[in-house]
Amino acid sequence: MLDAVLIEWENVLVDTSSARRDALVRAFAEEGLRFDESRWFAACHGRSLHGAVASALSHAGQADEPLADLLVMRAGRAFAERLGKGFVLQPGARAFVERAQVGVRIGIVTLATRVETEFVLRLAGLDGAFSIIVCAEAAEEARVTYERALVHLAGRRPVRNDRTVAVAHIAPAFRGARAAGLRTLAVGAPAHDALEADGAVGNIDGLTVTDIARLAGLTSPEQPR
Repeated sequence: MLDAVLIEWENVLVDTSSARRDALVRAFAEEGLRFDESRWFAACHGRSLHGAVASALSHAGQADEPLADLLVMRAGRAFAERLGKGFVLQPGARAFVERAQVGVRIGIVTLATRVETEFVLRLAGLDGAFSIIVCAEAAEEARVTYERALVHLAGRRPVRNDRTVAVAHIAPAFRGARAAGLRTLAVGAPAHDALEADGAVGNIDGLTVTDIARLAGLTSPEQPR
C-alpha cells in the first residue's frame, strides 16, 4: 500500500536545468565574475541555490560570504525573471498530478525556494493539488528536508515512511529520502543518478500511482505483488 508521494517539481514536473544554469551565469557576470558553464554539472548539480553558489565560488577560488549572499539574490531574481516569461510543464505532468491526487496524498519536497515553488505551481494551475509543500532550507541535508515533510504529513494522518515514495531527478535527493526511510523513484535522471534510486522511469508521461508503487518496490495499491 502507498501512503504518500513526495515530488521534487524541478526537472520532474518542469525542466529548469538550463534556466538555473543561465541564472547563475548571469549573476556571476553582473558581479564581474566568470562562471565556467562546463563545470555546471560537477559544481552545482543536485544542490540548492545557496549550495550551488557556494560550490561555484569554491571552484573559482573564492570564499566570500557577502558575495555569496549577493550572488544568491541575483541568481534567484534572474531565475524568477526567466520563469516569468513562461515555462512548459513536462509531457504528462499535469495529468499525472491530477490522477495522483485522487488516489493518494501528494506533496512537494524541493530544493527550490518557497517563493519559486508557489509561483510555478500557481502559474501551472497546480497550487491546490498538493497536501504539503516543504522547501529545503539553506545548507540543509536532504534527509532532514524529507523528515520534516513526513512530520507535516503525519500531523494530518498517520503515514509510514516505508510506504512513502520520493520522486526526484538527482542522486542527493534519493540518498536523503532513503536515509529518512522512504522509497525512491528516479524520473528522467542520468543513469549514474538513477542507480541510487529504488526504481527509475524515463519520464512522468502516463505514470500512475500504481506504477510508482511497483517501480519503487512497494505492493501496488491495486494489485498484490
